[in-house]
Amino acid sequence: MSNLSEAISYLSDLVEKVLEESISQSDFSDLTQQQFHYLQVIVRMKNPNLTELAGELGITKPTVTVLVDKLVEKGYVSRVKSDEDRRTMHLHINKKGARINALREVAYNRMAEKIKSGLSETETAIFTELLKKLVKHS
Repeated sequence: MSNLSEAISYLSDLVEKVLEESISQSDFSDLTQQQFHYLQVIVRMKNPNLTELAGELGITKPTVTVLVDKLVEKGYVSRVKSDEDRRTMHLHINKKGARINALREVAYNRMAEKIKSGLSETETAIFTELLKKLVKHS
């Protein structure tokens, strides 16, 4: 790795690989990585409607509708009519989808172990502080 861009690319690939492994070994093995990501966004947004989700993901409403249909079909999400505007549907995470946070923690812990296995205790502490600084200034 000769530059920062390559290092970031490598780290990103490693994160994707760990996430894919975690998904394939979990109850979420019927999800693609993209569907898993979208489900994470829905969890984070806390009951968005389709328009809000499309805006957050930067995709069209028809595209997000197809995506949501698949998540509903697989039992991760349900559509619930809004109390304020009965024409609007909000997305609610089902029990099956709510377990996504636990899987995310498993994936993050696996990633941390992979990183720690290649670093000394001091390097791990420095790396952790650098990541915190990056997040703070992003």
